[in-house]
Order: sequence, then structure tokens, then C-alpha cells
Amino acid sequence: MSRFSGLSKDRLEVLDRLLSDTNILKAVVHNDTSFLDKEIPNVDDVVYKHIYPHRFIPKTADEKKTYITISFGKFRPVGTAFKSGFVTFNVITHQDLYRTDYGCMRVDFIIQKIDELINQTRGMGIGKVEFSNSDEISLNTDYHGMYITYKLCDFN
Repeated sequence: MSRFSGLSKDRLEVLDRLLSDTNILKAVVHNDTSFLDKEIPNVDDVVYKHIYPHRFIPKTADEKKTYITISFGKFRPVGTAFKSGFVTFNVITHQDLYRTDYGCMRVDFIIQKIDELINQTRGMGIGKVEFSNSDEISLNTDYHGMYITYKLCDFN
């Protein structure tokens, strides 16, 4: 029998980790190439506007923006005491916002910060969260990015 009572807890844990990183907040809110020099955004200006605790973006804005979406999926039983699954982060930005003053692209910067917050950490399921895979994505002619996926293991 599968029990997903921990899914909401894990979703909030992931969201809290992202919102705790001021550099991620700056990178998604400020469109400037020198976004790290800008003020720390209010969390209310980020959740459900730039960072979504679900896989989709309800409606893209007319202005150029950067988004992070979070999805949990591909859960399967492992024996009788555990289930394993994946959490995926999609980092998507308007193509005009890729460039930064930090020697990397905006999407690469955000993916690196997510990896520092998530990979080989505890607090979601049992054991350490493990990197699974990553690749580039394109939503349309203007919005592109990358996804990064981590494997979770949890008690039923």
C-alpha cells in the first residue's frame, strides 16, 4: 500500500530551501546581469510568481521573467517498507535574461545553487538525496532552460 503523507512535507521542505537562498531569489526576480548586487526580494514577490511548488507555470507574463518549477513523481515501491521517487526542478528563463556578470549563464547559476541546497542532503525521505540527471529544455521560441532531477527514498 502506498502512503503519500510525506509528499506535502517534502514539497514544503524543498520550497523552504529554495526560499532560504537569497542568491536564488535575486536571480529569479532581478533581470539585471548584476542581480547579486540588488536587494533581497520579499518572499511574497517570489512564490507563485517566480517559484512554483508544482510542475507548471499557470500563465507566462508579458514581461521577461525567470521561473523555477518543482515536481515530484515516478514513485515506486521498494520492498514493503520504502518507496522511491524523484524531485525535478525546471529552471526556465527568457532568452534575453541568460547573460550575467558572473562568468556563467543565469540558468547555470540557479542550477548550481539548487544542487548545493539539495544534492547529498538529508531531510526528505530517508538517506541522502541523490543527483539523477539533468538536461536542457525549451518551452517555446523565447523561454529555455534546464531541468535537474534528484532521487528520493522514503518510508511508506
